[in-house]
Parts: sequence; C-alpha cells; structure tokens
Amino acid sequence: MRTSIKKQAVFILLAALSMSSFGQTLTQTVKGKVLDATTGAPLMGATITLLNTSPPRGVVTNMDGFFKLENVAIGRQSLQCSYLGYENAFASEILVGSAKEINLTISLVESLEKLDEVILLAPRDNIRPNNEMSTVSARSFSVEETKRFPVSISDPGRMAQSFAGVTNSDDSTNEIVVRGNAPNQLLWRIEGVEVPDPNHFSEEGYSPGAVSILSTNMLGKSDFFTGAFPAEYGNATSGVFDIRLRNGNSEKHERAFQFGFLGTDLALEGPLSKNHKSSYLINYRYSTLTILNNFIDISEGSVPTFQDLSFKFNFPLGEKTNLSLWGIGGLSEDNGGDDLDNNPNFEEMEVFESRTYMAGVNLKHFFNKNSTLEAVASYSGNQSDFDYTFTNLNSNNIFNERDLLQNGAFRFNVNHTQKFNAKTVLKTGATLSFMSYDVTTDETFNGATQTEVDEKGNGTMAQFFAQGKYRFNEKLSSTFGLHATSFSVNEDFTLEPRAGFEYKLSQKHTLSAGFGVHSRRMPLSQYFIKVDDGLGNITTPNMNLELMQSTHYVLGYDWRLIKNGHLKMEVYYQDINKVAVSADPLLTDSFINGEFITHELTDEGKARNYGLELTFEKFFSDHYYFLVTSSIFDSKYKALDGNWYDSRYNYKYTFNVVGGKEFKAGKTNNNIIGTNAKVLFNGGKRGTPVDITEFNNTGNLRLLQGQRNSLEFDKYFRLDASVYYRINRKKVAHIISLDIQNVTNRLNIFDQYFNPDSGVYEKEYQLNLLPLLNYRIEF
Repeated sequence: MRTSIKKQAVFILLAALSMSSFGQTLTQTVKGKVLDATTGAPLMGATITLLNTSPPRGVVTNMDGFFKLENVAIGRQSLQCSYLGYENAFASEILVGSAKEINLTISLVESLEKLDEVILLAPRDNIRPNNEMSTVSARSFSVEETKRFPVSISDPGRMAQSFAGVTNSDDSTNEIVVRGNAPNQLLWRIEGVEVPDPNHFSEEGYSPGAVSILSTNMLGKSDFFTGAFPAEYGNATSGVFDIRLRNGNSEKHERAFQFGFLGTDLALEGPLSKNHKSSYLINYRYSTLTILNNFIDISEGSVPTFQDLSFKFNFPLGEKTNLSLWGIGGLSEDNGGDDLDNNPNFEEMEVFESRTYMAGVNLKHFFNKNSTLEAVASYSGNQSDFDYTFTNLNSNNIFNERDLLQNGAFRFNVNHTQKFNAKTVLKTGATLSFMSYDVTTDETFNGATQTEVDEKGNGTMAQFFAQGKYRFNEKLSSTFGLHATSFSVNEDFTLEPRAGFEYKLSQKHTLSAGFGVHSRRMPLSQYFIKVDDGLGNITTPNMNLELMQSTHYVLGYDWRLIKNGHLKMEVYYQDINKVAVSADPLLTDSFINGEFITHELTDEGKARNYGLELTFEKFFSDHYYFLVTSSIFDSKYKALDGNWYDSRYNYKYTFNVVGGKEFKAGKTNNNIIGTNAKVLFNGGKRGTPVDITEFNNTGNLRLLQGQRNSLEFDKYFRLDASVYYRINRKKVAHIISLDIQNVTNRLNIFDQYFNPDSGVYEKEYQLNLLPLLNYRIEF
C-alpha cells in the first residue's frame, strides 16, 4: 500500500510539472560573442541569423563583439554567423531551455579571398578544435556531450573514452589510456596552464582518481588531443586535455541545483556589475552518499567522502583588456575500514586521503585586431596520504605501508599571437614552473622501517615554444613549430620540433598529416628512490634519468560522407626513446607500464606504439546522433635484456558505439525525452604470471620476468544506457535522468592474481550493474 502511494505521488508530481507548461509559448534569450578564431579579438558588425524561422531574424554584433537575440523559442535552434572577409560559421542544434540564457562564443576564420562580400563556404564542424594550430588527432567537445553520453556522468574523462584510440582499464576510475600509453602520460591544462589530474582520490602520477572535480556547470568548449599536438603543449607524450572555463552570465542571476548518485551540488552565476559586464560563476558539490549515510546505512564498510569548490570571476578592463580569477579545489577521503569480521585471523586497515587544488589569474590584452597577449600566474598542487596496516592476530606480526606525496607548483605563463595577414600567424610563449615536492614512502614490519623514498626539495622546469601557421590557399595549410624544455632535477634539455599539414581535396575530402617530438617527466617521487648499493651506501640513482621522448607520426583522411557527419581514418606510429626500465637485466619492469618502481632504473629502454583508427560520426541533427569508433593497435617496449614485451595497456583493439535520440513531449512540445546507449568492446587486460616451480619449492612468489604482461585476460564488453526527461516551465527547468552502467551485468575481469593459499589463479571483477539517478533544477 505504501509503495503504491509513493508511485502515485511521483506520477502526480511529473504530471503537474508537465501540465504547467501547457498552452504557454516559452522563449529564451540567446546571446554571445563573435571572435577572430586566431587572436580571439572581438569582431564588430558580424551578422547573427536565427535559422529555420519565418520571417528570418537576425542581429549585428556591437563594438565589443556581443550580440543578443531575445524571445527565441525553446528547443533545438541553429545560428549562422557571417562577417565581411571571413568564412561563415554555424552553431548547430543548440539546446535552448526555459530557465537559463544561452551564451555562445563563435569563432570566425579570416578568408584568403579579399572580396567585398560575405564568404559563404561549407560550415565548419562543431568538433573543430579551438586551437587553430592543430591538424591531426584533435577535436573539441561541448558541455552537452559530457552530459549526453551514457554514464559519462558529466565527466570529460569518461566522455573521451568513446573517442577513437581511447579506452580505460578500470570501471571505477576515469583513467584515460590513449593509443596504448599509460594514463600518467596525459597532460591536463585548465585556462591555459598545466594542472594535476583534476580528480578526487587521485595520487599524482599513478592513480588518476575516481570522480572528476570538474563541474560541467563551469566548463566551456574545450579541446582533446591524442597525438602530434601543437608546439605550445609540453610535458605530454600520450594526449592533452585543454579545458576552458566559461564566464558567468553578466546580465542575469541564474542558479542550478542537482541531486545525484555521485554528488549534490549548487551552481550560482550572475553579474557583479551590469555596467562593466563583470560576472561570477561558483559551484559547490558534496558527496551524496555521505549525506545519505548520516540517515541510513549505505554500506557495511566505509563510504567515500568528497567535496569540491570551483569559481571564476571575470572582469573586462576596458575595450582591450580582460582579467579573470579562477580556482578549483577538492577534498576526498576513503577509510577502508576493518576487515576483521571477514577473517578472524587477520585485521586490515586502509586509509586514503587526497587534496587537489589549483587557482590562477589570467590577463588578456588586445594590442589590436591582429595582436594578442595572454598571461597566467597560477598555483596548483596535489597531496595524497595512503596508510595501510595488516595485522596477523595469531603471530602478532604487524606490517605497515605508507605513501605520502605532496607536490606544488607556481607557474607563470605568457603567450603572444601575431596575425600578420590572413595567410600567416605566429604564436610564441614561455612557461616557468617552480615545483616543490615532499615525498615519503616506507614499509614497517614489527617496528623495523625500511625507507624507499624520503625526499623534500624544489625543482624548476622552463618551457618555450614558437609555432607558425601558413595558409598557401583555401585548400592547403601548414604549421611548423619548436618546443624546448629544461628540467633542473636531471639537468636535461630537449628540443622538440613539430609540424602539420592539411590539404582539402574538395569540400568533402581532406588529407592531413602531423609530426612531433614530445617529452614528459616522471612523477618526482620516481626520481628520488633510495637504493642500497650493496656496500651500505644509500644512493638516488634515478635522478640522472633523462626525459622520455616520443616521436609521433600521423596521417589522416576525412570524408564528409553524409551532410551532418563524417568518416575519419588515422594511422599513427610512435617511436619512444629514453624509456625508464629496470637497470637490472634480469628484471623487465618499466615505467611505460604506469607503475611505481622501487629500484634503480636506466633510460636505455625503448617503446613503440602503432595503430589504425576509424571514426564514423553523425553530429546531432534531426533529433539524433551516433558515434562509431574502432582502433587496432600494438604497444610494446624493450627492456634492458634486449627483448620486446607487451605493455600493460596493449589491449590490441577497442570498439565503441554510442548514439541517442530525442523526442518532443508535452501538449505544446515544450518538453524533451531523450535516450542514449553505448557499447564498449576491448581486448583483455594483461598480467604477468608467477614462477610456479619457485613457489612449489620455496613458497616464495616471484614473477616470470621473461613473460612480462604475457597473460591476456578475457575480452571486455559493456553496455550502458541512459534516459532523461527535460521539463521546461516558465523560468524553470527540471531534468530527471537515469544512467545505467553495465546493463547486462557482465563480469569483466579487473585483475587476475595467484593466490598462495589456494595455489591457483583467481579473478577480481569490475563493477556490476550500476544505476545512477539524477535530478537537476535550473532557475
């Protein structure tokens, strides 16, 4: 009876919300800014036309490049932007809701043809990167995509796992494996500056974390790169996430509240001063499970706790200068609890805490329409404390392991962009990083402590770049650049040339190529491993390891096979040198596997990745979309013994299909029902077998070094789905969504290990079916 009453109450609530919009013509304001795609300078006099309306509606941008279209009907809308001497641009299928105003940034590319009329060419794809220097292995993504893809849970990292060449190895984290490279080879940038992995429960350089601290309420259109990236990006060998934060609404106060499985958050934005167009944007989130655990028992064990705060304040300082202040911080804790009830002979206690923080001041100044200076001063850091204790209650033996990491960095970044004409652009810049570290790793058995790392100090990394772009004509363009890095810890200096080409055979067919040398430092703790040289002397031999270098070669072909979509193919080869491998030729482990290694390393190792990627994508139009990606690849490394081994992430292939459909609902079609589904199919994870003969004879567990990563686990398959209902009312919108991870409840293998008690290999599985319910209100 009680359940029936609850169902009726929910039905009545949904019906009331839907009925309240009957008979109303709901409209919204669509506004934004039109910029030069190269310099970011505002363009006065650009024409914005609202498509598919009768009669046609349009506005012209003011001297600051701003435009405003009022009383735009809610639903999917498309805009065309045109400007004298520039190629036209489109903002397609923008979701206009009843609660929040739409604020767009539209970038226009200057045409090579100097005609006294608007240049009407084929529209540029919405996935075209913000960075005009990119030619291959790059795309942009929108906030709507991070919300649309099933089980992305508004996380850019999880969303990117549907892109070609990208996968992960752990359902419970948002780690990003790009083209067979370890997750710790990825660079994260926010507002133009390098930052630590922006995740809760992360451990710098080794564990990417489980929940992103990035809120989609804060994100603007951002870029993702998987290879041969432009010269301005350094300290990365696998890929780059270049995240941009949006500005708050400078004319109207708006709010959003969300209650979901992963977090309860509140977002606020609005004008600080309407006269000066300054604005604020703030988002706070707290773990929902922790809140619920205060009232009901969510779990017999511990409940992970996290919270994060993000903000951005934007201040236009006249017509040519803009200042912004931003910051993101997150706290997380997971107390593993006491497993005494599970085994009366043993007791385990595991505690993990992490803190991630970053903040910056950005200044942007336009000397003129063709010259821009950007400067950033930032501080970021990550602190993680891991403490594990194992007690044998029968023998009273106590083992304790601690891993305490603290990293911080002051960074100063300056970039200058000079557009000489429509054909030639030069971008130069420098970044100076002052890094501090405090690393302690030790193991204690019955009071006797062995310290592996105990180092505290400072390091400096200086980076410089210059990159030019030359457009020979409307069909052919090229980029050439150079990136230089100096790292004080190992006194290493690298020069990294970059180049790219793009040739449009026709409006439908484009060829592209990219080349680049890229380097990345290891986590600081890996350099300061303490090793006994056998004579009683403690040394730190890894401090002289040079930066690992990866040379990328990429060829691409893009075919506009359908009106609102494309077929894209890329083939790549990555030649990796100066790879850190074990200095003992009898051992075959390597940093290329993304793991912390506790003994002496040498940089004499090598590695190689190569593969073929296919993407067939229909952009969102006519109320549906799909994205099909497949990758066939091989990832190997060469140890000091001269043999080649599969890397830990050599899954051989990955296949993804994601798609969705929207339906109008309600008497006046004001509401939207959407469904999405995703299929993931990857090769199996890898492991290293143990020496069974050694175990049978001595009882000791020892890996077979000559068979490193030779165990291939079962293939990985997962089906995800989502459904959402958006209810638009006057000045208020409600969004109810349900994401289901692993719909078929398949048991995918997370790890396969040898159990010395049973003498056989046992399996540890990934997450079971997981429903994620979410409610959001915008007002």
